[in-house]
Amino acid sequence: MTMDIFTAQQWQTLLEAGATQPQPLHLADLSRPFVYYRPIGLMHCGAGKHRLAMSILLAFANGCASGVEVGEHLKLDFPDETADRWLEITPGAAFRSSVGRKVQAGKRAHLTMIEKRWLGDIQYLFDD
Repeated sequence: MTMDIFTAQQWQTLLEAGATQPQPLHLADLSRPFVYYRPIGLMHCGAGKHRLAMSILLAFANGCASGVEVGEHLKLDFPDETADRWLEITPGAAFRSSVGRKVQAGKRAHLTMIEKRWLGDIQYLFDD
């Protein structure tokens, strides 16, 4: 895992949003809510916090400091549309919510065969 992809402040923002320190996909507990992002691994999230974490990741990718800021910048509703946008455009991304039975991902082509194998039964939310 590449821990230097974000600044210390960005990591702190993710932790304050309810995300855990990332761990490798193949070692992670997939039964708990999580956000997976290939460059860093899998971060577990508190119940209902996955959309916030995904919105923050979209913010960082767009040079913004928060999900609210990136929502304003991209003219998207925070956190639903910002989280959906991150999932739709980000290769190597998936999540499980606290109420979902399946892992969800943006596009089938955005995950490798190995990721698909490790993540198991996946529901894709956007067309390829």
